[in-house]
Order: sequence, then C-alpha cells, then structure tokens
Amino acid sequence: MLSLITALITPTHAFCGTYVGGAGAELYNNVSQVALVRQDGMTTLSISNDIEGDTSDFALVIPVPDVIPREAVHVLEHDLFSRLDQYSEPRLVSYVCEDFEYDSTTVSSTASSGGGGGGGTVDVEAHYVVGEYEIVVLSAEQSEGLLNWLSDNGYALPDATAGILDEYIDGGSYFFAAKVTEEAGIVSGDLLSPLQFSYPADVFSLPVRIGTTTSPGVQDLIIYAVNTYSDGKVAISNYTEIEIEDECLYDEATHGEFGAFYTDQFTRAYDGAGEAIWATEYAWGGSGCDPCTGTPPDEEDLVTLGYDPPHHYRTVYDVYFTRLHMRYTPEQAHSDLTLYQSGIGDTEQIRYIEYAWELEDRWPMCGSGWVDDPGSCDTDTDGTNGTTGGTSGDTSDDLEDGEVRSCGGCASGAPIGAAPWLALPLGLLIRRNRRR
Repeated sequence: MLSLITALITPTHAFCGTYVGGAGAELYNNVSQVALVRQDGMTTLSISNDIEGDTSDFALVIPVPDVIPREAVHVLEHDLFSRLDQYSEPRLVSYVCEDFEYDSTTVSSTASSGGGGGGGTVDVEAHYVVGEYEIVVLSAEQSEGLLNWLSDNGYALPDATAGILDEYIDGGSYFFAAKVTEEAGIVSGDLLSPLQFSYPADVFSLPVRIGTTTSPGVQDLIIYAVNTYSDGKVAISNYTEIEIEDECLYDEATHGEFGAFYTDQFTRAYDGAGEAIWATEYAWGGSGCDPCTGTPPDEEDLVTLGYDPPHHYRTVYDVYFTRLHMRYTPEQAHSDLTLYQSGIGDTEQIRYIEYAWELEDRWPMCGSGWVDDPGSCDTDTDGTNGTTGGTSGDTSDDLEDGEVRSCGGCASGAPIGAAPWLALPLGLLIRRNRRR
C-alpha cells in the first residue's frame, strides 16, 4: 500500500502522470458490490444486483435490526456502481521524465402472516413494492417456520440455512426479503436496479453468512464505504487484512495483461493466507484522486448513496471514501463482517507504474525488486541519461540539502483503456441467475 512518508533528503514521488488502465470489478465472473454509508448510528446499504435475463429464481433475504419502512427503501441507477468502481479501482499509471522536477519547497396483497406449516409464527411487519421489487419485512420465532413461509411465498432457501437463521432470530433480527414482481415486466437482457435501504444500528456490520449456503465456492465482495471525513477510512475488524505488492514497475512483456496480473496478485495473497482476507484498494478524503481513473463521486452521487452532508455547501470535501475487497469461501465466513471507522485520514491506493527504463531508480520492479544498474531520468555531466552512481533506488546524491523530488507538470490523462476483471459472488443474494 502507498504511504505518504516524506524525508528531507530522500526523493519522494507525488501522485501524477497519466492513467493507463484499471483493474475494476468487471474482471470478476460473479462479483458482488455493495455501498455502505455510515453516519450517526444509521447504516444505508445499497446492493448492486447484476442479474440478467430470467429473474424468477431471484430472491434477496437479509437480516436487519429493525422494521424498515417504505420511505427508507429506494432503487438506484445502474451507472452509479460503475462510476464508484472505476473511480476506486487498482490502477496502472504512466510517467515520463517531465513529470519530475526538483522543488526546494516542501407488493401484492397476497402476502400473509402466520406460520408456514409449523415451526412457530412468522409475522409480516411491512409489505410494499419499490421499483421492480416486492418487499416484505418479517419476524419469526423459529427458522423452520421462516423457511416454510419464504418457500410458500416464492423465496426459496436451502434447509442448510436453518442454523444460521436461528442465530439471527435468537439475536432479535428481522428479515428484509425482496423478489422481482411479474408486473415489473423484466425480460431477458434487462438488468435489475440496485436496491437501497436504511436502518438504525448500534453495530456497523454487513451480513454475509446467509448467502454462503448457496455459494458455488470462492466469493469476492467489493465494498464502497462512505462516511464523514473526520471518521476516516473504514476497515474490517474480524477478518485478516492482507497487503498486496504495489508501487512497483509493471512490464506487460514480463507480467502479462494488467487485469490478469492484478487478479493473480490478489489470488496469491489469498491462497497464501489460507483464510478469508480483505485488502484496502482505495481510501481518500474529499472525493480526491490523483491520478484519476474515473469521475469522483459528486454531491448528487453521495446524497443518492445516503450521505447526509453536515455542511451542504461543501459536501464532497466532508466525505471519506474507502474501497475494500474481500475474498472468502462459505467455510471461511465464520461470522458477519464487523466494520469500524478508523479516524485515519491517510490516502491509500493500489497503484502500479508502467515500466520505463529511465524510472528504474525510482521504483522497484514488481516481483523482483530494485535492478542492479538502474536507468534514470537524471542526466550525467555529458548530458546523457544515466545512473547517479548511488545505490539502487537512491537518487539523493543529486539533491541539495532540504530538497525533495516532486511532480511537475502533472495532469491526469484520459483513460486509455481499462483492463477486463475476474471476480466471484457475495453472500447476500440467496439465488441469482446470470445469463452467459
């Protein structure tokens, strides 16, 4: 991960250069993406449902701490998640020598209550239609009755879910369930709208365990977390965080296509851990970015996600945005995610630098480290480019005391191309069909 540490004589690299390509969520086959806004004890959860074609088997069941009213549920536009993904994806950047200079400055009416064939009472606490979704909020005494009710009303869950449901029931949870209405007219090729709902919660968490009972195996989850700037970046407390090698020179001839290269980096880290893991792929305050891989979320985007700006005239500056990437199997998902707001406002991004010979003294090579005889943007006395004669990666001999290397003439270039992605599903969607 990138850390902003500056020494007086050590050369530093500012964020600059041109965006070349990204490694976003589209690389994954069955990626699950959610946006979480956490403010003043309220959580707003937005779920991207990437279902195409037949939605008759689609169902979403999520434990929630309270009955969610109709006015707290919304559908969103598809493009919002695409913008969040491109803005925060791991990125490949191109630099030229001119980027560096010396700087001496520092529903329907058929829903019913009652047990579905035994197993305790199931009550419909709320029932309404939002967009293409028919939604019910249920309370239950036992998992058997809840499973029966869901099955009778078109929400098919496997029997293996019973043990997990009992844990939520014992903890006092309600169940937010959504399915697609026939009246919505969703046909083959249509995408379902992202679904959003808000609720008060003492604990900042994300339920994932129900969906693992129908999981085909390894699952990937992308979380876009938004909170006030002072609350800092969001992290996960009950699973292992990993670090992925970045801030290094990427050479396509050596490392292959960029999207596949980053996917392999993440997979190696996951396989080496042997357990569920997560990584911070992006963390930045004030809707900032440098280099920008896409348009930062604007005030309208943030409010749509559920953010309530404390100062309406400076919404984007009051925000801290975090992108987390998690991977796990059903066996490794031992508990729902417990998240926390760290209060840390440092910037982080997973960034790779497109290989150029003259940059070898500024960054190590990905996977192999510093080269023995690095090229350099610095010129020798004869006017040719060459090394400074210092140790690998050390250009401090060319700097006067108190000077640092910084970025000059920096401009974020237009995207040249984003890499195709590869990923796998979350655990919130109980059943999902994808047209191949």
